[in-house]
Amino acid sequence: MRHTPNEIWMDILEKLSDTARQDVYLHQAVPLSITEEALNIAVPSAYTRARIEERFRADIQRVLATLIGAQCALILNVDEPTFESDENLGEAQNKTDFNQLPDSRPASNTRAPVPLIQNQTGLNPNYRFDRFIVGSSNMICHATALAVSENPGRDYNPLFIYGGVGLGKTHLLHAIGNRLLANQPDKKVLYVTSETFMNEYVESIVNRGSAQGFRTKYRTTDMLLIDDIQFLQAKEGTQEEFFNTFNALHMNQNQIVMSSDRTPDNLVNLEERLQSRFQSGMVAEISMPQYEIRIAILRQKCLDQGLDNLPNDVLSYIAEVVRTNIRELEGTLVRLIAQSTILKEDLTLDFARQVLSDIGPPAPIRHRKTATSRAIQTAVADYFGIEIEDIVSQKRTKEVVQPRQIAMYMCRELTPMSYSNIAQAFNREDHTTVIHACRQIEKTIEENSEEQQMILLLINQFR
Repeated sequence: MRHTPNEIWMDILEKLSDTARQDVYLHQAVPLSITEEALNIAVPSAYTRARIEERFRADIQRVLATLIGAQCALILNVDEPTFESDENLGEAQNKTDFNQLPDSRPASNTRAPVPLIQNQTGLNPNYRFDRFIVGSSNMICHATALAVSENPGRDYNPLFIYGGVGLGKTHLLHAIGNRLLANQPDKKVLYVTSETFMNEYVESIVNRGSAQGFRTKYRTTDMLLIDDIQFLQAKEGTQEEFFNTFNALHMNQNQIVMSSDRTPDNLVNLEERLQSRFQSGMVAEISMPQYEIRIAILRQKCLDQGLDNLPNDVLSYIAEVVRTNIRELEGTLVRLIAQSTILKEDLTLDFARQVLSDIGPPAPIRHRKTATSRAIQTAVADYFGIEIEDIVSQKRTKEVVQPRQIAMYMCRELTPMSYSNIAQAFNREDHTTVIHACRQIEKTIEENSEEQQMILLLINQFR
């Protein structure tokens, strides 16, 4: 008889049904210990525990009885990962030893301190594999990303992840880097957007003394994670520099991971030699998750916000009507909660249908172009108590910068204007200012629920 928790757990999974073996929640479970009295399992959230209890406890208990004995109980422990300080890091590692897991299990509970990760690597420690909901729409992409995090520079180099906006590409890039650092903290990992790469390259040209520092930074990293590679299109000089960076990393078997909103062969303004290199490794697609996974994502979002009592029919309705991307799915949930709070209404199915009546047949936000740049500037200026002239001026004070960025973001979401046209409407010569503003607001929406609600309320004025 096998005695280790991992071996017992693998035996149990082998004896369950095919549906159970593929279940996303069981794949988040971590075996901790096994005795004649109990098998202890760690799960990342109370919701995961509830789903396993509801769906699989009876079957797991039955198999456990045949392997150990009828007296052996299944115990599910909620073990949410935390970020420890240096002096407590060893204790956290002893709590759950993820390094002994099979390859299919979630990321290590070992965490580098948050400031270290963010300052030196560009990684967001909140984006981890154990917070990524897996389904048929992203299963291959997730498995490939997990393999790269375990064995960088080997089978899938480069890894090119593509898919639409808000489907989890950035999450996976961060998760790859975070897992590698959890397992091998001495590795040098760097996450950047293509815009950051381009800006730093331009800076190295302007300040000639920093050129060598720029090349050293990018060409000596063990893993380079570069987001939104499509923005290198038509940037000839930056493409040349990235080509040389790519070659240097690949020659030294250092891992390269890229994301894009389209396949390499559809990056029409990208040099053919770069397209060829992007396709030389693994190209993996991530698409909109199916209905059941959208429900799971909404439940996870509720747990993140401390809400565990939203009616199932409300969540089901949101999952049915929002089929564009995860970002809009979560944004719709936040919008509904905000309206319920502001109007002091119970969050019922009828209320949800009333608030979300404008959605109707699913369509991306950017397909509903109903506003003008002037109307948006007026609405934002009124909301923040400033003048329209401030928004379109060159002022860089805090009171003006965020409203301006929000207005630019809304123009991109609610009008048919191009980045260049938006730049002109805000008296800007360079459209990259608008791109930067949109990314800043997207990041704010993802990371700050209060700011997210405020921006959604502004947007909803034009829906």
